[in-house]
Amino acid sequence: MSMSILDSTTPASGRADRYLEAAMRLFAEHGYVGTTMDMLVAEVGGSKATLYKHFPTKEALVTGLMDRVAATVNPIADHTASTLSLTEELTRMGTAALRGVTSPQGVAVLRICLGEYGRFPQLARTVWDHGPAVTYANFTAFVNERQRRGELTVEDPQLAAEHFLASIVGHIQLKVAFGITGPLDDDEIQRRVQAAVSTFVARYATGPTTRPAG
Repeated sequence: MSMSILDSTTPASGRADRYLEAAMRLFAEHGYVGTTMDMLVAEVGGSKATLYKHFPTKEALVTGLMDRVAATVNPIADHTASTLSLTEELTRMGTAALRGVTSPQGVAVLRICLGEYGRFPQLARTVWDHGPAVTYANFTAFVNERQRRGELTVEDPQLAAEHFLASIVGHIQLKVAFGITGPLDDDEIQRRVQAAVSTFVARYATGPTTRPAG
């Protein structure tokens, strides 16, 4: 039996990425139930043992896709080290969140959850724990740090996070997932994020929100 090039030369992270990319395509074409691990091996190459080393179950593949989205939405974990102004940091986080939830991975995971919740309710918990829950924890850490700096006064960080993120995402993720609209362009992303940042700052900011001039 000849060894696949994927097995012999592709770094482990590259193999995992290729499995996730193939899973996203196959889930879109065949659904969660209709996609098999054998189909993934046939799509990517290598052996089933190699696939199981990275992703032992289909649920693990969904987790991997959701972790990709979460990494896009939450690229900075240590808010104490941030030197961005309040509005700059809110804009960065809002832009990352909107790009993440409307990305191919974000849309693929949402479609899986919508289509398979009745048969696989545990998928919803997996997606929540690896996606929105991570984003809310990240935003709460941001709020706590900015309150420590005296820039915000927020009574309920979770509610503030929900308001901020919902005002950016709205129904646009559903519209993209349903095929009602295509991916957002940069102008639309900027428009949505700027409106949400302005609203958040007007409600919660206690001091200067931009960098001082000079």
